[in-house]
Amino acid sequence: MADRLRVLLVEDSEDDAALVVRALSKGGFAPSYERVDAAAGMAACLASQEWDLVLSDYSMPQFNGLAALQLLQEKGLDLPFILVSGAVGEETAVEIMRAGACDYVMKDKLARLAPAVIRGLREAESRKAAQEADRAIDALVRGMVGVTGADCFDRIIEGLCEWLGAEYGLIGALIDGEVRTLSFYRQGEKRENFSYPLAGTPCEVIVQEVYKSYPKDLRRLFPGDKALAEMGAESCVGISLRDGQQNVLGVLNIFSSRELLPTTRLAEIMGIVAVKAAAEIERLREEEERSVLEAQLRQAQKMEAIGTLAGGIAHDFNNILAAILGYTELAKQKMIPESEPDHCLGEVLKATSRAKGLVQQILAFSRKGEQEMKPMRIQCVVKEALKLLRASIPSSIEIQQRIAPDCLPILADPTRIHQIIMNLCTNASHAMEAQGGTLSVLLENTALGEEEAQAHGLPAGGYVLLVVSDTGHGMGKEVLDHIFEPYFTTKEQGKGAGMGLAIVHGLVVGGGGKIIVASTLGQGTTFRIFFPQVSDKVAEEAHPEICSPSPKGSECIFVIDDEQAIVAMEKIALERLGYRVRLFADSEEALAAFRADPQGCDLVVTDQTMPHLSGMELAKAFLQIRPDLPIILSTGYSSQASEEDALRAGIRRFIMKPLNISQLATAIREILDQR
Repeated sequence: MADRLRVLLVEDSEDDAALVVRALSKGGFAPSYERVDAAAGMAACLASQEWDLVLSDYSMPQFNGLAALQLLQEKGLDLPFILVSGAVGEETAVEIMRAGACDYVMKDKLARLAPAVIRGLREAESRKAAQEADRAIDALVRGMVGVTGADCFDRIIEGLCEWLGAEYGLIGALIDGEVRTLSFYRQGEKRENFSYPLAGTPCEVIVQEVYKSYPKDLRRLFPGDKALAEMGAESCVGISLRDGQQNVLGVLNIFSSRELLPTTRLAEIMGIVAVKAAAEIERLREEEERSVLEAQLRQAQKMEAIGTLAGGIAHDFNNILAAILGYTELAKQKMIPESEPDHCLGEVLKATSRAKGLVQQILAFSRKGEQEMKPMRIQCVVKEALKLLRASIPSSIEIQQRIAPDCLPILADPTRIHQIIMNLCTNASHAMEAQGGTLSVLLENTALGEEEAQAHGLPAGGYVLLVVSDTGHGMGKEVLDHIFEPYFTTKEQGKGAGMGLAIVHGLVVGGGGKIIVASTLGQGTTFRIFFPQVSDKVAEEAHPEICSPSPKGSECIFVIDDEQAIVAMEKIALERLGYRVRLFADSEEALAAFRADPQGCDLVVTDQTMPHLSGMELAKAFLQIRPDLPIILSTGYSSQASEEDALRAGIRRFIMKPLNISQLATAIREILDQR
């Protein structure tokens, strides 16, 4: 079948025009044409419809071939222009070729016309494809400017799919023999990311060969790739994403259900966007690694701080134990006056409550990961931190504190505040350990006006101001310029890793605050920290009476704990409240008893850390047998269970040890009454 061809024929001779059209027909074309012989006619035809090429005589009464070429170029149309002339000199032919004609054919050799037209059309198609490629490159590059992470990946895939007319595209990171998508487009829409094995897929070949194109028969070539079948993919083009050392980081792949025709400069364009995508993957990995390292350093610094606080912790615990041991011994030797037993037992309970609070502080401070930032008043946390620090700071250093009781809430968590106080005060004590001195801590509300706030790089408004100052040796400018840099330290080896102030800076800035330091050699150093106030109401901490009346019941309760003293105490207390109690020191025995009679138990109270089955494992086994079974999980400390984990597993209540009877009895009654 002949190829249709729309020809604008610039020719003053009808006979010559007929010969040209006949030559095109013999060459395999089905031409349709308009003949013009003047500039006005040519301009009108160019404006009225689209053409495939222009064939022009050179010499005409009102027009000539060079003028026709210039008119075509003025209109901004990139059409093949072929000179067809009866008599034209070589110099003229060269001139018109240099001006932009793609070929010239003599009228007495019209057999050459069809091949010249074919060449001209191909060259025009190549130019068009190159222009489209340039536009695609320009659009992709402009789309990537200033864009990072997922947005960058999305724009690359969306742009390539649109340009190639493809339905599917992905950018994926290569991790442990799998491709984990960072951006996946399907039918023009962004879809949820997923992972798939690399082996037996086109991506495996792309990783090995850098760039690969499969214009057709893709599913036949990779019959084991189920994803290709689901997509209906018949073709793909892909490129591996590599770092500067040519290590493979991931892949970029475009899929289509149709045959992907060869596209000019496709490999070049894929190469350009691959460099950007690889750089983004590398940047994200570096950020992730840096975050992990920073978390590890913060945790290590916390552990170092626990060592520093050991003296204060031991001092507090010894005081607590002294009260418990003293009053217990008085009771055992019957030395308590008849009128005083309630008072003495109350003191024992107060001491145990203090011990519980101290343990919770230590666990919170040493906990891995970040706690939730929420509105809180920090004055109590500051006081507790200073109390723990007192025993670890030399007695030659006086601690002065002015903690305003009315400080407004800030967005924080207790661990961060503990760590800030501990680091600043420990550094201050080191600066004064040779000569002694005064460590001053101030906490108060303050307000920054526009001018002062701008000077500190903060928005105007209300702040809680923490000031820690010492009368130590101070610092010069050369030290001050570097104190917040990681690993920078002026201490001798073994006295610190140089991470303390870097961590303080990160914690303060991470919470939206600002830290400012002033120091004078021989006079001391002052740190001022501005925490933005928040308006959210802070829930007041409840302080229930330890010995408030406990609610009673008659249900059957399984109590499971490998600590005999604990289960014995809970049995006595719960039986006196009317409950029927079955004790188990072994989690497997408890599970066997429950299997024998699942309806014979109304509620379970279990410890977390036990031999054989942990509390979480035991709870899951119970709930598989009877999903509606109420369970309370208690623990002194476990890295394997948290309140969130317990609630997700179907456990009704998570309670930290040591338990008080009122707390346990109230929880039991509340849960049972919900049935």
